[in-house]
Amino acid sequence: MSDPASSPTVTPPASTSAPRGYFNQSQLEDLDQAETILAAALSNAAALDEQDITAIYLEGFSAHVTETRTRASESGQGKVDAKAATELAGAAATALFTALQQIQSSAKQKHKMLAEDGDPSTNFATEGYLIGTRLNGSRANLLQNADTLVLRLQADSLPGFKTPVKIAVVTALLASYRGSEGEQQDTIRDKEVSPLDRDQLIHVLNTRRSSIQHAADALWPWSSEANRPIRKTFALPLNRAMGM
Repeated sequence: MSDPASSPTVTPPASTSAPRGYFNQSQLEDLDQAETILAAALSNAAALDEQDITAIYLEGFSAHVTETRTRASESGQGKVDAKAATELAGAAATALFTALQQIQSSAKQKHKMLAEDGDPSTNFATEGYLIGTRLNGSRANLLQNADTLVLRLQADSLPGFKTPVKIAVVTALLASYRGSEGEQQDTIRDKEVSPLDRDQLIHVLNTRRSSIQHAADALWPWSSEANRPIRKTFALPLNRAMGM
């Protein structure tokens, strides 16, 4: 009887599942077959022209195959774009939030500097600078508070923000953060329409590929032994006509 303590430890195999891409496995196989049929068609273009598979038709098919292959090669790009858009929004929010805190600090600084003489008439009031308010509770909240503080900044002369250039930096940060929403929405929109684009690409790909195969099936019928080699290049059955 073997000693359990000395039994080898069995490590489960690492997962080999690939991340989900733009096309599913069946669609990738369709693309592979389309490329095979395209190569065969281009090699026999003159004969296929007799079946109305013209050079223009083949050019369109070739362009469609190229477009579909490009989409397949960039299958992970959507996730990358979404991540980049999120990171952009996060960085823009942080930069804007920091600038708003700097405005508040400058307002508090000016208030303290003018309060040392104890004369209320010369004090600088910090009302309107949202002191003690949470500036970034949400995107809408951050934008609203930024608009408020930028307006106050433009009206008052604060330490560190006395030149148009300094104020322009803050307004640029606000514009950048406001624009980052468009980046995120574009990415979301792309992700929403991509399944429709994907399915339409494969539909057209399969339809054109099939039409070329049917043309080849008519030109080189299965009943002739001599046609076996060329039927293989078009992925046609060797013992019957092609089905639908």
